[in-house]
Order: sequence, then structure tokens, then C-alpha cells
Amino acid sequence: MKTGEKLMFAMMVLLIMGMSASCASSGQYMTLSTDETVIGTVQANFAVRSTALMSKSGKDAVNMQSYIHLMSTAGKQFPGIIDIRDIVWVTGKTVDHENTEISATGKVIQIK
Repeated sequence: MKTGEKLMFAMMVLLIMGMSASCASSGQYMTLSTDETVIGTVQANFAVRSTALMSKSGKDAVNMQSYIHLMSTAGKQFPGIIDIRDIVWVTGKTVDHENTEISATGKVIQIK
């Protein structure tokens, strides 16, 4: 396959994936510091009001909800005092006419 054909193929794959995923928004929250050690990762899905994704304060609220859901999940899987870093969330499908699914992931760190 020639370089031009590879590029065209890659663009088509990305276009198809974008159309099927319906991902409209994303967020990043609580960056990992260089001195923190990751002991695992967690993932959580939850729904938020679709209108929350249209403003900065709404996205801040989604960041906080992501943190809360991830901490709850991590608390069931990891012993000791933990916290979540490098939280990333993306929107998914529309649940109903008012809510959108959020999928959040984060890295679990041990607090010393």
C-alpha cells in the first residue's frame, strides 16, 4: 500500500469511528505529579444532564462527578488510603432526551 493510500485509509477509519462513537466532549482533571506512583487504573460510567456539557461550570461539575465515581470504584478494589489522578472522561451515547452517558477513567495512587 502506498503512502497516499495509507493516509486515505486512516482518514476513512477515523471518520467512520467518529460517526459511530458520537463523542462530542471530553475533559481532563487532576494531573499526575512526577513523584506519585500509580498502583492501578479504574473506570466508571454514569449519566449527566446533557446541558451540563455546554458550559465551563457544567464541565467542572462533570470533572467532580468523575472523581467521585472513580473514587467509589477504586475504594472497592484498592486497600489503604488512595486518590485518583489523570482523570479523563468522554461523552458517549445519549441516554434519553435529557441525559448523556459519561465514561471516565483514572489512575489510582497510594497516599503515604
